[in-house]
This record gives sequence, structure tokens and C-alpha cells, in this order.
Amino acid sequence: MTEHTQPARRARTTITRVAAFTGAAIAAVALSAPSAMASGTSPRLNGCYSTWGSTGSVGHCVSVTVAGQYKNRGVCTFGNEDSIWTVFGYGASNPKWGGVECTFDISKSYIMYTN
Repeated sequence: MTEHTQPARRARTTITRVAAFTGAAIAAVALSAPSAMASGTSPRLNGCYSTWGSTGSVGHCVSVTVAGQYKNRGVCTFGNEDSIWTVFGYGASNPKWGGVECTFDISKSYIMYTN
């Protein structure tokens, strides 16, 4: 009777080890890969727009059509990240301002305005 239980026990132990190793290998690959690969550009607001990719975003303004304060908002996995308000006069331009970084993923970003 013990002759038949030993091979079965060894087979179960081997299967358990292979499953654990496979799970650890899959987890290592998943954790080492970048968590976000999306990127995009927001709609324009008074000559300003926002671009995002992976975990960060930056604002851009070209010939602002309405003077006021602008900020860039990144929509992150666990809440929003905002830049500080930046004042732009009529016709002003700034190719890169209002950078924000998310801890994990960013799904989109957009420009906010107040006068």
C-alpha cells in the first residue's frame, strides 16, 4: 500500500512546486512591466492643452486667447494631481508648464481655467 502512495505524494509535491514557481515568474514579469502605457492630448481651452503619458502630464499654451489663471489636472488611479495655478496674459505662450506626476497610472489630463 505504501508503494502506491509515495509516487502520488511526490507527484503532488512536484505539481505544487511548479505551480508556485510559475506564479512567482508571472508576478515578477507583471511587476517589472510599466504599469501604464496610455498617452494622449486633452482638448484645447483658450489656446492651452495638456498631454499625458504613462504616469505624468504637462500643460502647454500657445497664444492664449483669454487672459487668466490656468492649471493642469492629471486624473490618476488614486485621485487627481493638480499643478499650481499659472497666470497667462492674452497672447502668452509657454511650451511646457504645470507638470504633474501620478504614483501609478494616469488615465487623462486636462486644463482648468479661472479669471
